Amino acid sequence: MWWYDRYAVEVGMKLRDEFQVSQFIESGTYRGVNLKFWSYRFYHVIGVELRRRYFHETDRRLDNRSNAKIVCQDSSQFLKEFVDTYCRDGRQDTILIYLDAHFYTQGEHKTKKERWVVLRELEALAGFNNCVLVIHDFNCGDGLYGLVYDGEPLNFELVKDYLVQVNPDFFYYANLRERCNPHTEESIIGTEGLEPDSATLETIRFHCTDRLKYRGILYCTPKPLDLTQFKLKETIQ
Repeated sequence: MWWYDRYAVEVGMKLRDEFQVSQFIESGTYRGVNLKFWSYRFYHVIGVELRRRYFHETDRRLDNRSNAKIVCQDSSQFLKEFVDTYCRDGRQDTILIYLDAHFYTQGEHKTKKERWVVLRELEALAGFNNCVLVIHDFNCGDGLYGLVYDGEPLNFELVKDYLVQVNPDFFYYANLRERCNPHTEESIIGTEGLEPDSATLETIRFHCTDRLKYRGILYCTPKPLDLTQFKLKETIQ
């Protein structure tokens, strides 16, 4: 959940301004807290959620947010269709795409792409140079934690070939543990776009251990960042 780390939110808004991003896309909305939060910070947000229960809950949460949309669809299919429409319309603007739907299908007979949803999402974005990618729950090291399924981590080794297909000129950055600033039940009070409701409070209470509080984030940008402004670290090129 990108909203949960207050410094990560600062980075998100700096990326918005640096690349003049008006549109934010999130894959896997869960209960919609993150999508609603970012709808107060981007001109237009779109969420894609395959599970109908979470689709309906997110849709209710977005009530009266005219700049926000939720779609019930497979995320890789949605991203492929979005890119096709973007190109057909002759658009040139930069899109920020937040990938957080890292579902995994077990099975030794399955390929990596069949197991990892994130690989299918990146494949759907192949050739889409006009995007900033943010991949959450990424294994960045240095005291930050990410997903590991069947002994296989979500790391650069897993995604690098797919990222190159999206944009061979990407620059890669990761967050820093010492900059992480997790929300508390008290800090969300008065934060625009957040409400002290059950979904938000349950998220904060669930993230009670270091492994859950300090999550790695990979940032992929089409041009280099000024690290005096973005307190991140350069990662594998």
